Amino acid sequence: MHDLVLDLRYALRVLWKSPAFTLVALLTLMLGIGANVLVFGIVNAVLLRPLDVSDPQNLYQLRLKPWTSFKLLTTSYPAYEDLRRRNTTFSGMAGFDGFAEATLKWGNTVKSVTGYAVTGNYFDLLGVQPEVGRFIHEADEHGRNSAPYVVLSNNLWRSVFNADPSVVGATVRLDRDPYTVIGVAPAQFHGTEKFDRPDYWIPFVNWGQQRLQDRTSMSVTVLGRLKPGVTPQQAAENLSAIAAQLAKEYPKTDTGMPLRLVRPGLFADDGDVIRGFLYSVTGLALLVLVAACANLASLFAARASDPRRSWCEPLATH
Repeated sequence: MHDLVLDLRYALRVLWKSPAFTLVALLTLMLGIGANVLVFGIVNAVLLRPLDVSDPQNLYQLRLKPWTSFKLLTTSYPAYEDLRRRNTTFSGMAGFDGFAEATLKWGNTVKSVTGYAVTGNYFDLLGVQPEVGRFIHEADEHGRNSAPYVVLSNNLWRSVFNADPSVVGATVRLDRDPYTVIGVAPAQFHGTEKFDRPDYWIPFVNWGQQRLQDRTSMSVTVLGRLKPGVTPQQAAENLSAIAAQLAKEYPKTDTGMPLRLVRPGLFADDGDVIRGFLYSVTGLALLVLVAACANLASLFAARASDPRRSWCEPLATH
């Protein structure tokens, strides 16, 4: 410990008497280390950290077998119901549409919000527990317009309702329709897409009534959990067979295209682009760190080899 204290005192004295060298060295280290800390934080949040749901490794998202962009979703609501009833490989399936934009009105507050329309079993499938109140359940649905309920995001609850738990049971308006607030989502839950932060969730049966029967509206993203012992490939083959049968039953609307399973969280197929970009940025950040270390080593070498050492404290030993 005595030698360590002497080493530290000597290092601080040299750095204090060589401000130019100290500044350059610190800036070099800050650039290299800072870039890597920033990039790793993003990679950890986007790629490494699992979704805040129960058993995220067993959660899959349905997708058309050809590579498709986020704008082309999986299926229609009637087709989702057919897939859910007929499949033999999933223990549960749920769906959502992430484009339910509305104007929230509550008291004197008017706010533009964006939310999800979800099936009644959405929260039960994900295994999420509410912060306040309760979530929407399948038992709430009894046909069209039978579940005028809304679940608030934690952020909306805090920003508009001042985190007041008594808001549960209150009536708010989304556009012209009244909804009863039944619960608030936990702060860490934002659905299953990491780049999407919905303000609220409402039941499918109370939003877009035409969509409930329209087989041409490909707006439903389908999530599911596999039964024990079932592989994603087996499940995809089972769903593709069902899709082919639906195409025979509804030749004017259903294409019968084969389906596959992907991991949710990064807009399905767009996740490949996002992963590739983040890995490239990570490699670039590591190169910056290597270059910073090399530059710092060059500075030390130049300082040690300069016979005049006019710009820094001469090297010495203690």
